[in-house]
Amino acid sequence: MLTLNGERFTAGQSRFRDQAPGALEPTAKIFVQVEFVNIEMTILAQIDTGAAYSMLEAEVAEALDILDGEGHVVTVDTRIATIRGRLERVPITLVADEGESLDIEALFFVSRDWTGKTFLGYTGLLEHIRIALDPPVNLFYFGQPR
Repeated sequence: MLTLNGERFTAGQSRFRDQAPGALEPTAKIFVQVEFVNIEMTILAQIDTGAAYSMLEAEVAEALDILDGEGHVVTVDTRIATIRGRLERVPITLVADEGESLDIEALFFVSRDWTGKTFLGYTGLLEHIRIALDPPVNLFYFGQPR
């Protein structure tokens, strides 16, 4: 994996996709494979370092039985609308093609009104891990900070 100043920076790597099936926007994005620990489901989630929170698509939240959870109520402004929902902690796995997959508990915004896909945002997830990208070869590197 990646090293920085002679020390390990990340422990896992995976290929990311520029597009996801059914994506409405034609520009390239970064989509990575995520597994949900409590259900047997793997999805493509978009990395969004500008998102305040990770956003969990309603179908996955329903399968995890957290769509009507007890998390902290918040309002999120999206490009589509202002949506009210809850912040729920969800164990996930960033799936590695090489090296070690990363198990982490992530904070997700969950709402019946969210009709979009799953996004991995800064607060409650990306702020707690190390990530690096190698866009010419579509590699996503990740790991726990030391």
